[in-house]
Amino acid sequence: ALQGAAQPCRLAGTIAGLGSKPVIFWYTQKGVGRSDTVRARGDRFTYAAQPSDDGLISLYISGNRFARFWYEPGQLAVTGNAAEPWKLTIAGTPENNVLNQYNHEVEWKYEQPDKNKPLPAGLKEQRRQAALQFIKSHPASRTSTDALYWQLAMNERQVADYEQVFNNLPTASQHSLQGQRVSEKLAAIQSQPIVGRVAPDFSMADTAGVLVSLAAYRGKYVLLDFWGHWCAPCLESMPKLKAMHAQYVGRLAIIGVALEGPSEAAKWKRAILANQLGWPQLSELKGIESPVIKRYNITAFPTYMLLDRQGMVVARGSDATEIAHKLATLNDL
Repeated sequence: ALQGAAQPCRLAGTIAGLGSKPVIFWYTQKGVGRSDTVRARGDRFTYAAQPSDDGLISLYISGNRFARFWYEPGQLAVTGNAAEPWKLTIAGTPENNVLNQYNHEVEWKYEQPDKNKPLPAGLKEQRRQAALQFIKSHPASRTSTDALYWQLAMNERQVADYEQVFNNLPTASQHSLQGQRVSEKLAAIQSQPIVGRVAPDFSMADTAGVLVSLAAYRGKYVLLDFWGHWCAPCLESMPKLKAMHAQYVGRLAIIGVALEGPSEAAKWKRAILANQLGWPQLSELKGIESPVIKRYNITAFPTYMLLDRQGMVVARGSDATEIAHKLATLNDL
């Protein structure tokens, strides 16, 4: 239930360089993405926020980076620079003050100035430790539980660290929506089909709505291609997949599994036709809520998973060339 929904959550912003630009707020209600737009005047704007399913609302000004805040009764002050919309200070209510503190102590403190380069390994580990310390210091905060999810998603190899922290959170935090996400992610990481494990069976509809079962392909090598019509690197790699398909015709089955939302079926089918993909194409059309995407713990696109005749994973990665090399080493293909 949304706490304090009767009291409004209001924002008043003064952002340098904002001028009369539109400010866009994204949130979900009953699983549906919604947006509100308010136009600033003289660098200032006001907004009455709407309750969001998970409590979080995103604030966009320009570009693809954004600020986030919690729907919480009270008055929030938004300050900062329009050139850096992801670094806006949004404060004035208890949980938003904690989020603001987290941003200062973790997110912004360990930011890579050049967005085209990854964070150096040493700095990345400092950031990871700073986030863990913050979460441990604020165990009852929704910000901490949300941060725990994203830290876990980015640092899967240290899953034991995050499981320990999660187990020490208050029961209310563990059972919150954010806590349930962490719990699901922990389970997905620990049971995901990595090399040496048998890939779990699934049945999924193809473009004609016909159910296709992975189990039906036992006895053949199978390459699962997790992609999406929106994913440029996925589309760029399709010629390599087509070459594999032609080279190993009758011996290797390729199955496309697309992450597409409920309203994206037409775009997905257009991408299949435009790229002339001649192998089965499946999608649950549930976006990031797709049970198979969650079960397989697919967080990067494309992800390729090569299965042997018994359904065991023999290769997993995001580089089609590496998969082609692996295929070339298989004596029984």
